[in-house]
Amino acid sequence: MANAYGKVFGWDVPINIDDMDELSLAGVVSFVNEQWQETKEENKQVVDTQKIAALTAIKIAKELLKLKGLQTNISDNYERKIKELIKQLDEAEISG
Repeated sequence: MANAYGKVFGWDVPINIDDMDELSLAGVVSFVNEQWQETKEENKQVVDTQKIAALTAIKIAKELLKLKGLQTNISDNYERKIKELIKQLDEAEISG
């Protein structure tokens, strides 16, 4: 397992980069830092960095789950359409 370090809100954090190039790593680190900053701005009353980290993780996980749900819906729609096309082809073959 190959690790690199990314600077996430000032901390050097080891990140598994087995399936990631340097540009992707930079994008991930940048995204996390942006989410951290947004979370910190949205929760100015919270000063504990561990709580900010937890809130940031929840925010990112919420977005990930939303995207996974969309992906599942799209996949289900395509599968339904493919089955309908197969049914139509089968019916055309039987009648033709």
